[in-house]
Amino acid sequence: MVLPPEQAAAAAFLNNVMGKLFQALGLVETYKMLRDLEPESESLLQDLRMLTAAVDDELTGPKGDRRTAVARAYSSEMRALTHDVEDCIERFVHRVTGGGLEGASRLRRAVHTVGMLRTCYRFASEIKRLKKRVQEVRARVLKPLEGGGVGGQPSGSRPAAGPRAVDHAARSPVGIEKPMEELLALLDLDLDQRQPEGQPQPPSQAQPRVIAIVGFGGVGKTTLARAVYDAAPVAGAFPCRAWVAVRSPEDGDATGILENIHQQLLPGQQYSESSLTKFLRDKRYLIVIDDVDDIDEEQWDTITPAFEGNGEGSRIIVTTTFRPTANRRSDANGCVYKMRTLGMRNSMTIALRGRCAAELMQGSETLLKKCDGLPLALVSVARQLSSEDEPTGKFCSELCSKLGSYLEREDSEPNFARLRDVLIDNYTSLSDLSVRTCLLYLGMFSIDRPLRKSVIIRRWLAEGYARSEDITLSEQSVANRNFKTFIDRNIIMPVNISKNADVKTCKMHGIMHEFLLHRSICEKFVMCSRTPRDKIVRHLFVHGDVGSYTNSTTTWNMDLSRVRSVTVRGSGGGAISDFCKYKLIRVLDLEECTDVKDSHLKKICKLWNLRYLSLSHKITRLPKEIAKLKLLETLALSKTVVTALPVEVVGLPCLINLIGKFKVLVQDWKSSGELEQLEELCRNSKLETLAGFVTDGGEIQGFLQLIVHIKNLRKVKIYCNSTENVTDLSCLNNDLVKAIRQYTRAPMGAGCDRSMSIDFQGLPRGSMHALRDLYNHRMSLQETYYLSSLKLQGDLSTSHEFVAIVSGLTELCLSSPTMARDLLLSLSAMPFLLYLTLITDEIDEDFVIKVGTFQCLRRLRIVLQHENPVLPEIEEGALPELVSLQVPCENLAAGPSSIGIRHLRKLQEIELHPKVREPARREWEAAAWNHPNRPNVLPFISVDDHDLVGEKTTNNLVASSKESGQEEAVVQGQLADQASEPSVPQMPLSTCNDSGLGNKMLYSPDHVTMENSIGIQGRPAEEASKYSLLLTDQQGNYTSTELGHVGSCYNSAKLSDWDTSVLAKYSVNARKANDG
Repeated sequence: MVLPPEQAAAAAFLNNVMGKLFQALGLVETYKMLRDLEPESESLLQDLRMLTAAVDDELTGPKGDRRTAVARAYSSEMRALTHDVEDCIERFVHRVTGGGLEGASRLRRAVHTVGMLRTCYRFASEIKRLKKRVQEVRARVLKPLEGGGVGGQPSGSRPAAGPRAVDHAARSPVGIEKPMEELLALLDLDLDQRQPEGQPQPPSQAQPRVIAIVGFGGVGKTTLARAVYDAAPVAGAFPCRAWVAVRSPEDGDATGILENIHQQLLPGQQYSESSLTKFLRDKRYLIVIDDVDDIDEEQWDTITPAFEGNGEGSRIIVTTTFRPTANRRSDANGCVYKMRTLGMRNSMTIALRGRCAAELMQGSETLLKKCDGLPLALVSVARQLSSEDEPTGKFCSELCSKLGSYLEREDSEPNFARLRDVLIDNYTSLSDLSVRTCLLYLGMFSIDRPLRKSVIIRRWLAEGYARSEDITLSEQSVANRNFKTFIDRNIIMPVNISKNADVKTCKMHGIMHEFLLHRSICEKFVMCSRTPRDKIVRHLFVHGDVGSYTNSTTTWNMDLSRVRSVTVRGSGGGAISDFCKYKLIRVLDLEECTDVKDSHLKKICKLWNLRYLSLSHKITRLPKEIAKLKLLETLALSKTVVTALPVEVVGLPCLINLIGKFKVLVQDWKSSGELEQLEELCRNSKLETLAGFVTDGGEIQGFLQLIVHIKNLRKVKIYCNSTENVTDLSCLNNDLVKAIRQYTRAPMGAGCDRSMSIDFQGLPRGSMHALRDLYNHRMSLQETYYLSSLKLQGDLSTSHEFVAIVSGLTELCLSSPTMARDLLLSLSAMPFLLYLTLITDEIDEDFVIKVGTFQCLRRLRIVLQHENPVLPEIEEGALPELVSLQVPCENLAAGPSSIGIRHLRKLQEIELHPKVREPARREWEAAAWNHPNRPNVLPFISVDDHDLVGEKTTNNLVASSKESGQEEAVVQGQLADQASEPSVPQMPLSTCNDSGLGNKMLYSPDHVTMENSIGIQGRPAEEASKYSLLLTDQQGNYTSTELGHVGSCYNSAKLSDWDTSVLAKYSVNARKANDG
């Protein structure tokens, strides 16, 4: 689709220039045809949208319908037609609006204008041809749809292959023992609870509690719920039990569900809601409602009153695929149990069914990795292997290569039938074509490493896929909404989150990825270098490890002129040999390309339609020709060694995100006229993210001076350094004052964020007084500074007054050698502060957190680097909203006696340094046990978050187990398999991350999911919560995993030097913290 301004420019050209020319030549009819290009184009696009929607509706159909070959052909034709229309219009708009004529002479522009006659005529003919194609497709597609298919079924689908079983629970589940223990703990049946000697257990929850089991389809939710329901301890503890399975919207009727429960508990009696409520009031019952996705909110509100008024410790278990549903169902007094996939050993047990031949086990390894521990996928593979006379490793390899086709087969193939239903339903049940396209786009990325959310969002925007019929929504809002949809549905799993619960990195289920990759390749939407197939390519992903491809002539057999995106990992080979062949490319991701060089950049700068560009470590400088990329929205340089940018970057009219660590070169712009021109470019700039730039006070016109004129900035990171050539830093301080005043002066709108990070550790101590000057300005001029997030690193001895006067601040990270009592007192009065991180050598011993201070604070992290750190005292009644307390101090010698955590009534989580002394750890554990909420005590895991904000990925930490293939699961105080402790590299502790708030995971390609589908030992909370647990992976690396509500994640990081017994003891005390 073309942008409205571009279309308007094209229309203006036709009417104002070509119209007069045609009339002068007497070609009125030709002019009329060309004059109608704009409405004809709009009409064509509208017809195409309607036709695509109709075909899409027919393809998705009712749940369980299967597509026929005709339906699949319709889908492929519609996508090809859509792409052809987009290509045609974008080429025409570029030519008509003078693309590539910047700086051209008048004569050349005049020749270009006359040459547009032929271009317009060809475009008009092409529009007529495309419209004819649309009409032909309409005749083929819509007429059968209007007539309906045989038996009332749509023409493009077949009836589902029979009704599904009422209960999908596995009869002999594998890896269920430890998850059962966890879930029994939530029912107050955890008989193996460990408590410090002499300490009384906290009172059990007497009120009814809803436990929501949530996870991707086929992960084993029903199996786990059924296993717990049938367990002997449950039968003894809950005299009244009922199981209700909801398999369709018709089953979600409240009256039907309550009547079903009534029949099981009061068989033979006449149903009435009042009689059921009266019966349940004084009984200890367990009710399982399996699959509540089809129960709407009104129906649920009708069901829940029947469970009210019970004080016997009753429990209701529900299963769901959707995180928001799990949160709502368990909101009042319950918790969420997040299912996990299986590890490799249990995967082999299910898939191979006892077959242990070395050849078979080796040949099945890649296949099982694609299954990614999903029980339903493993069961499907097991059925397929059982269908063979002699299943071998070779057969597994062949099945692995064809797995995608099995997931979309249209025949009656039975082994993968239910898995197909789950995957197709996850795809087709998405709200509209835009959301499905965004999901299909993710199929091109490898799953051996997490994806950065910011990259996904920016690439969707650059591709034009985040669009909505709702004109009130921005594309950014649509992209964020689509991403959240995939998180909510557990289609993609969070891997890393920040302190404000924003997902930073994520990972897709392996089997869902295989399904999307196969579908996207079949529809000619994506092509990976490992599966070259078609000449027409839309999105190309090059895996450089396949040398036979990248260095061959395969690339030259493709029509690269229609490629919209190129992503290179490793050697690009022929894919990057000639960028001029990419006529319409929008996204060029070379961040992990090993053979792109500075010499390639001049050709890259000729890609007029480029919207997203990321470059690798081989790039040392940017040419001035970067100015030709007029449509560029994102320029990611954080992996390059570029330290200075040409000033032409500032003038890019569509640039929104500029990522890296650099200066700007303005030495060629010295005259007053040139500087005024530069300032005008800044005033017209759309730049929102500038993270970040370096300043040393020696620039006459650098980014520090230029951001005064940039009006749309929302995120800024500044590195302040001193050099030998600059001894007087007064100019630096003055420029900082001007820049910060301008950046923070305007109030923030509802839902808007504005963040600022200043790192002045590179300045001499005491030389940074810009923040103090800002405070003085505020006092004298009554100014107000507006920020939502602030991070300061350096000497704050003279700057503490500024922090307290920032209006609207919710996130704050301070890192300073010392923190005076005055600074801490000024922080305590901040009215909206939610997340606070303090990193220092020591805190004033006289500082006390008093009642009435930090009224909104929810997460507090205190890092004291002194040899004998002393934590501040917390008065009873202070910090009323605190849910997470992080004290990662290695030298902590005592417990929380001074803090008095018992009075933190909402506390759910305590995090300590992995190397904290054993006596201190035991004291914290005892204090947590005596707390009414029994907050979880876990080792604090964090690494420097610089790479993430700089859009870099951390180096992989790969630790090998001493015994190959050994996999452990740390649960309930014991190891699943005894093994010698692995040698694991030490993970550094972060001093401060770029957002100031959050942990970052070190992800290894060899990382596998946990051996058991272990959920979370939740605790009742008044707010939505998230959870985590400790396990080990196949390599024996200890892993901290955070799971739970929307925005929470699997936050996995390798641990070291944390005693095995400590890990075992804390593993089931899974972390539960309020959703930030």
